[in-house]
Amino acid sequence: MAQLKIRDLYNLLRQAPRRRDLEQDGIRLVYDGTAVNLSTADDPDTVIARASTCGFVTGSWDVTAYKASVDTVMAWMRMLDGEDLVDVAPFWASAPVVLAFATGGQVGVWPVIACPTAPADRRPAAVSEGRAER
Repeated sequence: MAQLKIRDLYNLLRQAPRRRDLEQDGIRLVYDGTAVNLSTADDPDTVIARASTCGFVTGSWDVTAYKASVDTVMAWMRMLDGEDLVDVAPFWASAPVVLAFATGGQVGVWPVIACPTAPADRRPAAVSEGRAER
């Protein structure tokens, strides 16, 4: 889980390229224990934006989620106080994996395309069936 100020997460997601500018509908978020980095499924090694975390620290994770869902997540965050902390973590109790956002008793979720850090039996089909992933 990564904890960020809602304002910082919002500003990070705002940097995601427009969907029509992507070859694949994927936004990659990588949490390394100190920051969340944003890249795309098309070019996972190029960091577009970075947001430092604050508060509670847990193990790292890596997800690729649907770009098409960014607007919904950002609309949800606009209703919240930007200075509050939001917990962001992949949730894999069952397939498919989702990226969960939790703050003040509210939870939002974002469907995940790939989550290489999830247990093998909980990964989305594209990973667990052995299909290529960038």
